[in-house]
Amino acid sequence: MFEHFLTLILSFVFLSDIKVLQAVSCDFDRTHLVNNFNETGFLGTWHELERTTFQWGDTTWDSQVWTFKRGSDGHLYMAYAGFSPRTQSCTSPNTGLLSGTGGAYKLTAEGRYEAALRVAYTDYSNIALVYLCYAPEIQGTCDRTSVHVSLLSRTPALSTSQRSVLKAHLDLKCVEDHHLNQASTGLCQVPIPTSKYTFITDNLKKN
Repeated sequence: MFEHFLTLILSFVFLSDIKVLQAVSCDFDRTHLVNNFNETGFLGTWHELERTTFQWGDTTWDSQVWTFKRGSDGHLYMAYAGFSPRTQSCTSPNTGLLSGTGGAYKLTAEGRYEAALRVAYTDYSNIALVYLCYAPEIQGTCDRTSVHVSLLSRTPALSTSQRSVLKAHLDLKCVEDHHLNQASTGLCQVPIPTSKYTFITDNLKKN
C-alpha cells in the first residue's frame, strides 16, 4: 500500500517537472512592425535600458549600446557592445550584418550566430522596442528561451512615460512586463562598425 502511494507521489512530481519544463512558443512573425519603417531615421546609436534574460540568463550583458550604420558597400550593419558580468568589463565591439527590409531583418553576427530582428515600435528620435529571436522556427514561431526583448533609448535614460509607451506596444504575447529586467547603463562606449564588414559579406557570398 505504501509503495503504491509512493509511486503515485513520484509520478505526480515527475509530471509536474515536465509541465514546468514545457516550451513556451512565441508567435514571433505575427508581431507588429513599425508602419512605413524609415530605415534612415532609425540609424545611429541606441542604449538598452530594459531587456529580457531568457537567452543568456545571469550572463546577459548590461549597458548594451547598439549602432546601426549603412556601410560604404550599401549593406546595413549593427555594431554592439555591452558590460559582461563574467569579466566585469565591456566587451569589444562586435559587428553584425542586417539583411531584410521594413523593420524585419536577419542579423548575421560575425559568422557566430544568426538571429531574427524586428523593430516593433520606434519614434526614431527617442525610443524603440526591438525583438530578437536566436532560433527562429520555420513556422514563424520562437521558443521563449531564444527570445530577447529590448527597450531602447537614444540616451542612457528612460522616463516613466517613455516606458509606458514602449510597454503599450509590446505585443509579443509570451513576454510580460515582469519578464523585463532593468539594465545598468552608461558603462560602455558607443561601438563603431568595423572593417569586419568584408569578412561577413565574403562569407555570405560563399554560402
